[in-house]
Amino acid sequence: MMQFFNIKLFNSTNIKNTFKRFPLTIIAAALTSIFFIISTYYIGKGKEDFYLKFGFLCLFAIFLFSFVNLFNEGLTNYYNLNNLKKNHFFMIISYALCPPILYGVYEIINSKSGVLFTADSKFMYVTFLLTFVAGTSFIAKSYYHKNYVAYFMKIMKSFIVSNIYSVIVFAGISVIIFALDKLFKISFDSTIYARAAILIFVLFNVITFLSEFPRLKDSYTDYKYPLPFRILLIYILLPITIIYTAILIVYFAKILIFWEIPQGIIVNLVLWFLIFSVFYLFFISRIETSKFLNKFKKIFPFFVFPLLAMMFFALVLRINEYGITENRYLVFAGGIWIFLSTIYYIFYRDNSNITIPILLTIILLFTSIGPISATKITEKSQNRLFVSVLEKNNMISENKIIPNPDISSEDKKIITGILRFMDSGNRIDKLSYLPENFKYSADSVTQTFGFDTLGMYSDVYLGYMLNEDYNPDKPSQLSPIDIEGYSSMVVVDISSEDSRYSDYKFVREETKIDIYEAYSDNQDKFRKIYSLDLRDLKDRLKALRKDDYKIKPDDLSIVFSGHKIIFTNIYFPNDDNFNDVYLSFYLLRS
Repeated sequence: MMQFFNIKLFNSTNIKNTFKRFPLTIIAAALTSIFFIISTYYIGKGKEDFYLKFGFLCLFAIFLFSFVNLFNEGLTNYYNLNNLKKNHFFMIISYALCPPILYGVYEIINSKSGVLFTADSKFMYVTFLLTFVAGTSFIAKSYYHKNYVAYFMKIMKSFIVSNIYSVIVFAGISVIIFALDKLFKISFDSTIYARAAILIFVLFNVITFLSEFPRLKDSYTDYKYPLPFRILLIYILLPITIIYTAILIVYFAKILIFWEIPQGIIVNLVLWFLIFSVFYLFFISRIETSKFLNKFKKIFPFFVFPLLAMMFFALVLRINEYGITENRYLVFAGGIWIFLSTIYYIFYRDNSNITIPILLTIILLFTSIGPISATKITEKSQNRLFVSVLEKNNMISENKIIPNPDISSEDKKIITGILRFMDSGNRIDKLSYLPENFKYSADSVTQTFGFDTLGMYSDVYLGYMLNEDYNPDKPSQLSPIDIEGYSSMVVVDISSEDSRYSDYKFVREETKIDIYEAYSDNQDKFRKIYSLDLRDLKDRLKALRKDDYKIKPDDLSIVFSGHKIIFTNIYFPNDDNFNDVYLSFYLLRS
């Protein structure tokens, strides 16, 4: 245990040496902590975005500078003194590329609507960051990659130890703050714990991790796995892997025999197991003492292919039906990585395995940026499917959408899904033929497409729309709205984000929406006046939908504290996920 936890990493000499080895990385970590902590002082005041965007930029810089630093470290150890000039050239080039990369990341982060506002920017930022995370695991060893698995194990040890220390330090500081508050009545800001977490899990964690990051000059020839890890690999994970593989093979044989393909389960059954399998083969490659394990290493990769084929088959069926999304793209990219890694394990058994993280880094890079990135392909695929459904139903004329209320329910479902998916990522403007400044709402959907795509009840979602059965030829069918006793009205649209309308603020929680009203003498201070229970609302709507009952506005309306809510549109996914709930309503005040 004492070998696992190195007490020397806390002495000043070790910290000084770590800073000399990774100066830019530690500076970036310090700036990340500073910007994120400052942003906590401006939460709710509309100024936190300024500091958050630089916080996320510096967070990315931590991994970028680590990658560049380790690249040059590996270069220095590989070339001899005769190549010193070439060393300096590559070093200058690598650091010169950092500013344009960081500027590109800043453009991804920054948006007039908010930091990492769109689904595109979030996805690109995370996957591009993961590219450099994966890259730092091998770049120093790419010139001389013998015993790479041992080198990687030491990185993992450093990662685990630094996080254990961080959790313990954070727990200790939290207990101290709590004790001071309760015992000595010393009041602290509610965000004190968040600030402590930022400082510890960013700056402290980075310094602790890097202080134990392996060096190329360290010896790895005689490295042996710790005994508990060997027991885990051979006696626990090996039989679990064999049994689970057998279960999947038998299950897929059953599918082929009876041709009954379950919806949405095959990918989850296979993908995570095969990702685990790639890493499992990666680690057991260093164990040579077990004859059975050696046979397993030769035979098991061939069982990966039928599992992978079934996963791709299920994925293609899903893509043909609903198009490509970022998640499906990631599944496909993961499948390609698994396939190439398996080929590598079959033909290069005695190699260092450094190819595995290299392949992962390359795939992550293509996934994050460029013309074939996940976001670009997703937008093209969803738009292509959207246009094809419109053309199929003769809904395009002179580059405009022509309303058509008589299309099939299946096509309505496809259009609804595309609109909802693109709107949830704040990129609905990427769809062709939509009117300028089109907003995803019940009224605009009905006006543009000629039917209510949100009020349908299906196995996919549960919905309601005010006057959903309205016939333009029979205006008398419009449901009257009782506003007697109320003096003002606010129109409210709520999706996944907190929002404010007039004197009211709406805060989304997991299964409820808290409604706050501003004080008349101070518009920046609010008091809670009601908590809208989403589970109860969904149960009420489901009960009304059972017998094809024509829902009246007051059947779902809510009265509270001199206010009344009259719903104009309700959308619930038909599962227990309340993150994608969409509501619009009139809020009346007496």
